[in-house]
Amino acid sequence: GGNLPIKKVLIANNGMAATKSILSMRQWAYMELGDENAIKFVAMATAEDLKANAEFVRLADTFVEVPAGKNLNNYANVDVIVKVAQEQGVDAVWPG
Repeated sequence: GGNLPIKKVLIANNGMAATKSILSMRQWAYMELGDENAIKFVAMATAEDLKANAEFVRLADTFVEVPAGKNLNNYANVDVIVKVAQEQGVDAVWPG
């Protein structure tokens, strides 16, 4: 536990898992805080995700483009995730 509120979350995954995580956290924020937008979401997205108009990108408040290719280039790359998290000033990371 801690005593700092989580106001901004980096979604470090894609596809249905990322979509469900954003929807679930928005629902929780509405039920517990009375505001589904109390938590802001930053999605990591590859060029392929953007070209496909991926739902998780549309649900997020903002996105950061990350390298395409294997997950080791993006969603499973700890260095990329940490860099994006620091640059975006998030309070938490949801790795999927």
